[in-house]
Amino acid sequence: MRTWVRKGAAVAAAVVSAVALSACGSQEKGPEPDGKRDSAAPSAGASQGGAGGVTLADAAGAWLGTTDGKPVTLTISTGGQTVVISDAHVCQGVAKEGETLTLTLSCKDGNTDRESGTVGSADGGRLVVTWASGLTDTLSKPAVTGLPTNMPSIPSLPSLPPQP
Repeated sequence: MRTWVRKGAAVAAAVVSAVALSACGSQEKGPEPDGKRDSAAPSAGASQGGAGGVTLADAAGAWLGTTDGKPVTLTISTGGQTVVISDAHVCQGVAKEGETLTLTLSCKDGNTDRESGTVGSADGGRLVVTWASGLTDTLSKPAVTGLPTNMPSIPSLPSLPPQP
C-alpha cells in the first residue's frame, strides 16, 4: 500500500509540475500582420545539441526518481521552463541549450541543492542531471498505466449545513 501512495504522490507531483509549466506563457508570438510567425532562432550550439549531445527536446517531459532515499520529480517543458520537487523543496527556472544543456533554478525557501545543474545524458527513458552542489539525479520517465482500480470508497458525508 505504501508503494501505491508513494507512486501516486510522485505522479501527482509530476502532474502538478506539468500543469504549472503549461500555465507559463510561451515565448512564441502570434501571427505577424504578414502571416509569418516570429520565434527566436536557435544558436549554433543549440541546433547541434552542444558538445554534450543532449538537446532540450531530449530532456523535455516529466522525470521521476530517488536520490539519497528521497523522491525527486523534474519537469522540463519544450520551451525550457523547469520545475524540480525534492524533499519538500520546489524550485523553478529554465533549461538552456549551449555547449551542454544547463538547468538554472531558484527555490523560494532558499535551498541551493538544485540551483545549477547540467544534463549529462537523456536517452528517452533515463535522464541524468549533475548539480553544482555535488548531487546527481538519475531519473526515469514515469510509466503511464492508468488510474488505480482498487481505491477505497469515500464514506457518506452528513448533509450540510449541520442541523441544530
